[in-house]
Amino acid sequence: MASQVLARKWRPRDFEHVVGQEPVVQALTHALRENRLHHAYLFTGTRGVGKTTLSRILAKSLNCVGPDGKGGVTDHPCGVCEACRAIDEGRFVDYIEMDAASNRSVEEMTALLEQAMYAPTNARYKVYMIDEVHQLTSHAFNAMLKTLEEPPEYVKFILATTDPQKVPVTVLSRCLQFNLRNVTPQIVAEHMAHILKEEHIEAEPAALKLLGVGARGSMRDGLSLLDQAIAFAGDGPVTLESVREMLGMMDSDVLVKLLEHLAQGNAHEMIKIASDMSLRSLSFSQAIRDMAGILQRVALAQFDAASIPADDLDREAIFKLAGLFSPQEIQLYYQIALHARADMSLAPDEYAGFTMALMRMLAFKPVGSGNGFSAPRFSPVKPETQTGEPSVARHLPESALATAITTAQSLETAKRKEVDRPDEVPVTETIKKTADEPAPWEDLPGESEAANLAKAAQNSETPSVRSPVEAEAVESVTEERKADAAAQSEDDEVDEDDEPYVPPEDDYLDAMGESIDDPGFGYPLENHEPDFEAGSALKTVIDDVPADPIEDLYDYDSGEEKLPEFTPTGKMWFEKLRYTYPATFARDILERSECVSIEDNVITLRLDPVYQRRVESERAMLQVQRIVDPLFGQRMRFEFIFEEPKSRTIFQEKRRLAQEAEKIAKQNAPKYESIDDPAELKQSVARLKETPLAHMLARRFNATLDRKSVVRRLK
Repeated sequence: MASQVLARKWRPRDFEHVVGQEPVVQALTHALRENRLHHAYLFTGTRGVGKTTLSRILAKSLNCVGPDGKGGVTDHPCGVCEACRAIDEGRFVDYIEMDAASNRSVEEMTALLEQAMYAPTNARYKVYMIDEVHQLTSHAFNAMLKTLEEPPEYVKFILATTDPQKVPVTVLSRCLQFNLRNVTPQIVAEHMAHILKEEHIEAEPAALKLLGVGARGSMRDGLSLLDQAIAFAGDGPVTLESVREMLGMMDSDVLVKLLEHLAQGNAHEMIKIASDMSLRSLSFSQAIRDMAGILQRVALAQFDAASIPADDLDREAIFKLAGLFSPQEIQLYYQIALHARADMSLAPDEYAGFTMALMRMLAFKPVGSGNGFSAPRFSPVKPETQTGEPSVARHLPESALATAITTAQSLETAKRKEVDRPDEVPVTETIKKTADEPAPWEDLPGESEAANLAKAAQNSETPSVRSPVEAEAVESVTEERKADAAAQSEDDEVDEDDEPYVPPEDDYLDAMGESIDDPGFGYPLENHEPDFEAGSALKTVIDDVPADPIEDLYDYDSGEEKLPEFTPTGKMWFEKLRYTYPATFARDILERSECVSIEDNVITLRLDPVYQRRVESERAMLQVQRIVDPLFGQRMRFEFIFEEPKSRTIFQEKRRLAQEAEKIAKQNAPKYESIDDPAELKQSVARLKETPLAHMLARRFNATLDRKSVVRRLK
């Protein structure tokens, strides 16, 4: 005998086995038990949530006669009588299923209603089930209105639709409506685990969880995917890797790496990852959807760390990304991902749509947030040139170089006219500065300015006559130009220090507010005391308790021997609360106390008496409950022993880890020394000036290079 697909083989046969629709099942069972039956029911919901299944179970409940043939209407059909078996096998005469998608005309509806006038052949009720009822024509709806309102006492109508908005209100008002909700991924995964256990097939829990997400709220779609995953795995177990390969999904580590490069502004690595995805034929639509999911979880971690489940496979990566981005950036990137997903069908291809979404995230990256991305003005080109060749020729393409030379020559000509023919140059032109004027330290190809001025003095023409006022103004400007040219010529001969670059005030960065790394943001990532200034977000936490100075009783310098050891219970307590960042008073209770025991739902903490007033704060204890209860999955109670802790606390362990990380960072930090050799210093400054970043900073911000800041890195 050919095997059945899992969706049909494991279709529920009674209300007890219906999964994920408890409110609808409860209403129907109570109505059947109390014999409060309606003549028309309307089941609405997305595909595969159980509309047809509930219709068949309801028909069996109405017509079941029990194993002895003497039963009546029941909420628990026996499954062995003739009516139950016939309905399960699809051969019951008085249970009629009609597909409105293919039988939608008024003639077919009229024929059905004429048959409804006759009594059932061998049943208690004649049940008509019309699937996808919203596809009936308006004339067909009008034809059934009267019968639907006052049907014979032995007729029951069950209507099912995935789009109730298209059903006329005149039909809705005549039916008892039940909305079947989407099945959650967790419920789908648990049901799959139960089925595979009965089928004696091994599967990884993470693979089932991924299939539950891919079901999109439909139990039937989930079981169809499970059939496909079993076939894809062959004789082996259903693994996470096989499910990802089957669905065309990538490992979440790839998207996490992509977001890390986004935080660094590294466009090259981001495009490289996208190209690797293209070679593996992965779905970019699924990738942008998964990226939006990761960004949503990062936003949750930033505002409520306890909302990230402890069994989340990406928990560590989520908290790491929460520290790399500000909340404003996460919200921006989430919106870009949503728009990219909607526009994917309009892109030339999925690869182009995905890469443009990544470039959009880089282009709109807020200024001052981490390593902001700034595109260079020209593409870096480094051909083999001689040492004495001007630096601008190493970075400009040939066409751009020609343009730069032409512009430089025109500028030199204008300056020559200012010096030798002041009366011919209007004052407004002599003081005008173009946007393409080179940076202060950039040398242009061709002869030096001093040489051009000397040559211009020999080739000067007779100036035209101007008014005395214009001549005086032009002469003043010309003298300034001559002084600048002389200073520039002197600077070429004598290697003087450039003026240090002073960055302008960044109003946008000031308006950005504090990020998640700052103490005042809410939940600091490292253990430093927040600054409770006026208007601080954390100040409201302590309004209900008078503030009294409390010294840091558990502070220590550097000796680890002064720290007591963790007890096993204390170690578990630390691991659970390691990534939670409560407000001040709740942090004092949780992190400065010793966990003595955890029995059932009672947690016993030993807390120094100096912090006893923290426990008396109702707001602080409410915050403690909100953090601890999700970690244990139940409502926890606290008992306190007010004495000095005898084993290591969370605060002490976090302080120790922070000091170790700081010590390692200092050991691994690069060391530099100043450059005393003038020749080596001049060569290093020249190399720095030739870099694309230096060109960009000089042109965009008019920056100069401080020679005193140039140092040598020690190996």
